[in-house]
Order: sequence, then C-alpha cells, then structure tokens
Amino acid sequence: MNKINFKIKGMSCNACVQLITKELKEQPGVIEAKVDFDSNSGLVMYDKTKIQKQGIFNVVKKAGDYQAEEIGDSEGQNKADGQNATATFSKSFLKGLLVGGGVVFLLLNIFFSVSYKQSFLQAKIDSGENSNLPQQQQQAQNTDTVINPAQTIETFNITKDDHISGNPNASITLVEFSDFECPFCERQYQTLQQLLKEYPQEIRLVYKHFPLGFHQYAQKAAEASECASEQDSFWEYHGKLFENQSSYSVDNFKKWASDLGLNSSQFNNCLDSGKYAQKVQADAKEGQQAGVNGTPATFINGQLISGALPYATFKEAIDSLLK
Repeated sequence: MNKINFKIKGMSCNACVQLITKELKEQPGVIEAKVDFDSNSGLVMYDKTKIQKQGIFNVVKKAGDYQAEEIGDSEGQNKADGQNATATFSKSFLKGLLVGGGVVFLLLNIFFSVSYKQSFLQAKIDSGENSNLPQQQQQAQNTDTVINPAQTIETFNITKDDHISGNPNASITLVEFSDFECPFCERQYQTLQQLLKEYPQEIRLVYKHFPLGFHQYAQKAAEASECASEQDSFWEYHGKLFENQSSYSVDNFKKWASDLGLNSSQFNNCLDSGKYAQKVQADAKEGQQAGVNGTPATFINGQLISGALPYATFKEAIDSLLK
C-alpha cells in the first residue's frame, strides 16, 4: 500500500472537496482519499498495481480542471509524519498509518462503514422554519436521510420572473444554484430531469445562476440563457447548454439559439450587449447570502444539499417531505 500527498490548485469551494473526494474514492486501486479545503491539499492511500500517481492526478484534474502537485512522501516511506502534509488533517492521519497494520485495518473499516455514507448521503443542510415542511421530520444523525431539522432553512421569494419547471403550484420546491460550464452541474442536470419525470405534480424546479469565476464561459452562458428566456425558450436553451458543454463559445451560443428557431438578431444583440449580466450576478449574490459556496447547490424546501449527490439522496429527501 502506497500513499501520496499533494497540493490542489484551483479548488475554490467546499463542494469541490466533496466532489474530488468522491471521484477519487470511485477509482479502482484507491483505498482511502481525503481532501482538505483550508489547506488545498489531499492525501490518497492506493495500490500502485492498480493505479499510478499520474492516474490520481488525472482524476483530480477531471473533477474540475484542478491541478495536483505532489508534496512530501509519495510511496509510503517511513519519514516523520506530517512533515509536508497539512496541519488540519494529514498529521494525525499519517501518524495513525505508522502505528501498524491493525490501525490501518481499523481506519479502512471506519472508511467503508461511516465515511462513505457521510460523503454520499448526508447533505449539508441549514436550519429554520418553512410552511411547506411537514411537522414530523426524521433525524439525520446515524441514518441515511438528508433531512436535518436542527439546521437553518433558507426562504426564497419565487415569482413569475423566475425560471420554473414542473408544477408551478407544487408543495416541494427545488431551488438550484448552478453553473452551465460545471461538469458536476451537467451530471445533476440528468438527475433533476429524472426527478421531474418521477414527481410531475409534487415538485417544481427553480433555476438560479451561480457562475464560477474560473470557468471561462460560465457567465456568458448564463447570459445567453436569459436572452433565450426573453423569447420564452429558457428551458430549451438550458438543455442545449448542458448537452453541449464541451463546445462552448460565443459563436456556438448564437448558433444554438438559431437552431432552436429563436430570432437571431434579437438574441445576438442581447448577448453582445451584456443585457442580463447584472441579473446573473444578482442570482449569484443571492446564492452567496444563502450559504452557497460551490455548484451545484440545491435547496429542497429551503434545505441545502451541496454537490451532485446520487439520485437516491434527492429522492429520499423528497419522499420524506411527502409523508
């Protein structure tokens, strides 16, 4: 068993930590993976017969175009623990590794029985009150549910000017803060489409913009969707953007509007003028005030689920509110 410590450049949010960790843990040969936001660093235990260091770095890069750079011990040599690792988690973790095989075995058991469940099924949820929530809610601690009544519930003023898909009068509202260029938002796009099909009357989806600064076309893509909305085609264009995420350019934004039958002159003038730049940033500011620090971030009746978590997690949250 080998280990590698590395710095991560470009990681800008706590949600990124969840997603990078998830991608690493899914790789064959990766035994344990930890990522720390405060120090922008990571630690991976791995079997080098199944995955190499470069493969680990490639996973980090694929997770969001982040750059990983090795630091300290990389092949499990017995040097002083924590010498090149971060103060927040690596020192204590490396010391544990040096105690012996018995401790390693214990850590692996903890990883599979606890950490997996927490990182995939337990969402970060804020607390408070909302008239849409049932009086009885299941406790999140020590269960698979994502509902935690001990945390704050955000409220949003949803109007006819918002982008709403599903039943406008549904009892359950999903407010999603998203970035069209974010690969995890594209993954969540598929999840949310499935939810809308399974719960056509029970839920409504409200889309809000949260373009990340390190995505070259995120802001302009958001503006383009607003220009499409001006011609009553937001959701059609929303789908076009997520389905063509690898081909972003201003010219293609204009082409896709034409492909959807929109008035090209009106759309192009709208996009070139930056007409909706402030509206996009107003959404992002609203998200920041509600505690969003990465994408995707989805509030289910005001309760925050951070990251592109599995379909089952969202279904569980919705089902718990329908009881």
